[in-house]
Amino acid sequence: MGSLEHLVECDKTEYANVNWDELGFALTKTDYMFVMNCSKDEENFSEGVLTRFGNIELCPSSGILNYGQGLFEGLKAYRKEDERILLFRPEQNALRMQMGADRMCMPSPTVEQFLDAVKKTVLANKRWVGIIN
Repeated sequence: MGSLEHLVECDKTEYANVNWDELGFALTKTDYMFVMNCSKDEENFSEGVLTRFGNIELCPSSGILNYGQGLFEGLKAYRKEDERILLFRPEQNALRMQMGADRMCMPSPTVEQFLDAVKKTVLANKRWVGIIN
């Protein structure tokens, strides 16, 4: 199964009303999302911020709208019976994102920025992280 990174130990928490046995690949809206902007001039990413899940603002000339230029990186987070939340190989996800961005001639956040954003987002949405035995 590979290496796992311990994320956080947390108290028993309320869980979202999710039927974990029938969870598919459709969008499941959670409570929070992480927004990090990149400056056009210097290709540096902002510190980023957690915000309530919702719509985002895009420039009409953005590459994702006009050329389909974008990246997607999925990541597995799960909770153990002792309530610890674990991430499956988050550094590998960050490196894969950087390689994809390089191929697409796009800037990418640093590994540290990526990991910080993932950890903050998972913790903010911890009630959506199910237990795996």
